[in-house]
Amino acid sequence: MMLNSQTNNMKNLIKLLLSLLFLHSFSLAFGQEEDSEEGGESTAEASVTGAATAPAVSAPGSIESNPVVGALRSGISISAIKSLGIKNLRSLYAQGGFDNLISTLEAVASSTGDIDLELLSALSAYDKYIKTAALDVSSMSFYTSSDRPALEAAALLASTLLSDRSVTSASDLSPNINVSSFTTDYNIAFVNLLSKYGAIGSNGDSVVAEILTGSLSDALDLGSNTRTSNYLSYLATFTGSASFGDLDATSSVLDIPVDNISITPGAIVSIGSTSSESTVDVSTLLGKAASDHRDSRKVHVIGAAKDMKFFGDVIFSNSNDAEDHALVLGAADDFMLDGSDVTYTGSNLGFGAGGADSDSMYLVNTNITTGGNLAAATLGTLNISNANFEVGNGGQNSDPDNVYLYANELIQVNGLNFSGSRLDDVYMEAITINLKDVAFPNTADVILKSRDGTVNFPDTFSNYKVGSVNLTNVSHGGTVLTESHFDGVAGHHDSSIRLPNGTAAVKIRKQY
Repeated sequence: MMLNSQTNNMKNLIKLLLSLLFLHSFSLAFGQEEDSEEGGESTAEASVTGAATAPAVSAPGSIESNPVVGALRSGISISAIKSLGIKNLRSLYAQGGFDNLISTLEAVASSTGDIDLELLSALSAYDKYIKTAALDVSSMSFYTSSDRPALEAAALLASTLLSDRSVTSASDLSPNINVSSFTTDYNIAFVNLLSKYGAIGSNGDSVVAEILTGSLSDALDLGSNTRTSNYLSYLATFTGSASFGDLDATSSVLDIPVDNISITPGAIVSIGSTSSESTVDVSTLLGKAASDHRDSRKVHVIGAAKDMKFFGDVIFSNSNDAEDHALVLGAADDFMLDGSDVTYTGSNLGFGAGGADSDSMYLVNTNITTGGNLAAATLGTLNISNANFEVGNGGQNSDPDNVYLYANELIQVNGLNFSGSRLDDVYMEAITINLKDVAFPNTADVILKSRDGTVNFPDTFSNYKVGSVNLTNVSHGGTVLTESHFDGVAGHHDSSIRLPNGTAAVKIRKQY
């Protein structure tokens, strides 16, 4: 494969994962307006309609019936209590009892700006995270009391979508949401609430401000922005730095109808079970495309507004192994895969994490197998150790497939193999790349991109150089790479080890 073609393809696919990480958060904002609960009115609904039954309170005169004393004993700040006032405190306590009051006061203590007490009263039955997010929206400069019904409706929708979810079978993936189900009512308020909740990552407020126009009481109008390509210009705002080159931005890989992206949402999402291997069939969600045109490609996201965790081995099965789709597992904060093996029998598989910290993504003590390409991206640090990636063995794949790894800050790998793979390209990009005990097979066309595009061979794994590509016991085709294998200048180093087509097997480049 020629360098230009290989570079464009790998950029396109890793940037596709980043756009999907963005679209994971943004498509969560296109939430379904229907409640996911069955069998009657939920607690959240009851809080809006006024039908909730207040829990029993302690006998008059007891310490427990004094909301001020109880709140102080629970560690709630005096400033949060004072911001409400005794009258409001007692009123909210009478509506929901002490446990509910504690949640309310925690939300008040965590929120920013002034408190809309009528809104706070309407939110009394929600958990503190939804309360805090809604109160933060109400403290924004453009909020007025006329927006209160919109924010109440947004909180109700959030309470049905942003609940913890456990996925061990196909039935746990319902309900599924796409854009067409969220184009009416108060969804601008909902998107802003999601941002304050943290479901759109650390730069969510900036992304929402760029994309959305209108008041909180308005409905979302997509206008002509119905394709993923319409949102690519916002990627740098979402990531804080990473964006597209001109050639990448025009790639058909990045241009599919937004309505072809569906999502299974949750707050904290747990995948698998410690008691047995889990099989999750996604065939009905990612069936074979009607044609090979971009308009027929599909993406399904299992998305956590907080963290995603794995328990036990998990097989995501799909009778469709054509490379006309992608399954994406994403978390707005941290992604933790430790001690579990993950297999996708379809084609392309992606992992995403919106957390910007050093623990945002872990792929540890794991075997990850997919029929097509594998991509993992995080806005923080990508931590990999004692891992094996197996790609390119789907039944309809005519060519070997690729692995794409991206981190905003650091890719840190301590033990990675690709045994069993039909592997073509390996692409890694971060400010700093730090690799130890990594074995690239002789078929791999490897590009490593860091901030400075320099190569460093430290004596120990812990002694890495920021901005550089650091290599400790890294081999290609069984040959351990040393400084003598590389020539060139900062930003453009090629290895003397060559592929059959004559190009350098390992290329070190500078981020553009």
